[in-house]
Amino acid sequence: AKHRNGPDTPLVSKLLTPAGALQGRVWTGRHAYVPLRLLQVVGESIRLQYPGRGHGQARPALARQALAFGTALNQDLAMLRVGVVGCGGTGSATALLLARLGVGQLALFDPDVVECTNLNRLHGARQADADALRPKVEVVARTLTELGLGIRVVPVQAWIGDAACRDAFKACDVVFGCTDDHAGRLLLNRFAYYYVTPVIDMGLAIEVSAGEPPAIQALDGRVTVLGPGHPCLLCRGVVNPVRAREEALQRANPTEYARQKAEAYVVGEGNPSPAVVTFTTEVAAMAIEEFLHRLQGFRGPEGAVGQRVRKFHLLTDRRQGGAPQPDCPVCASPRCWGRGDVDPFLDLVG
Repeated sequence: AKHRNGPDTPLVSKLLTPAGALQGRVWTGRHAYVPLRLLQVVGESIRLQYPGRGHGQARPALARQALAFGTALNQDLAMLRVGVVGCGGTGSATALLLARLGVGQLALFDPDVVECTNLNRLHGARQADADALRPKVEVVARTLTELGLGIRVVPVQAWIGDAACRDAFKACDVVFGCTDDHAGRLLLNRFAYYYVTPVIDMGLAIEVSAGEPPAIQALDGRVTVLGPGHPCLLCRGVVNPVRAREEALQRANPTEYARQKAEAYVVGEGNPSPAVVTFTTEVAAMAIEEFLHRLQGFRGPEGAVGQRVRKFHLLTDRRQGGAPQPDCPVCASPRCWGRGDVDPFLDLVG
């Protein structure tokens, strides 16, 4: 391999022991190596392996969590680098819950600033933040740092598809998708399979009738797990590729987007979507619960749920099945699974 790829190419080796443990090294020379910090096995569960797992002591702030789920879970969470894409109502709640659980590092991605309409649901935001148009990632990072739990926070004020996000994004062990745009979800959708990184995507849809007061027609929270072995967002009908293309055009060429919108070639923006903090926060809690189960297994052997929809107004919780479409290039064929770095990024053109 050195002869084929060059003498400076690092090599990776993994060893499966008879006891089922995994060990890994990065070889930097013929006799020099660096042990891998963390090995992660993903599927219906997320299994972590690293030296000393299960032999640490619970931090005082997390002692009661250890009483419920064991010391190993606290160690696992401290080892993880988790990404949160979108720092609005669901994203800020997700980040806050992850920090209080004891996740070691959090990367926050969002290009937007705090506005007055965010104050009813963006955890940690203040009127002064809206007045100053502070970036959402900075406001959420400040809130997490002030907890004093020792979490390392990396705020990135950019859309997740921008090259400025790439290094921090690829370094994540798990990603939570809290964005409300189709283009962002389309990118997360491919990332989960190309990098074999679990992505837990979430959304809240509220539909109301005309009139005052409006009547609730739908109030649905959704949590979807993405990665090899799971149907993707395209096959589940969550992402609209037409809207994704329109959003990409708006971001890259606002003038052309405005022209096409005027000529009715694009749908454009409609009325603002309803949002209520109790439900955005509960959707975040649903996503965190799925994450905890896949790490610890508290629901039992059949507890993993690929897609859950909670209909708050009907008091029902639906476990939705799904299957890849036969011609889906993302989740139906393993050809892109684990491809990692390719040019262009994720094979996305334009």
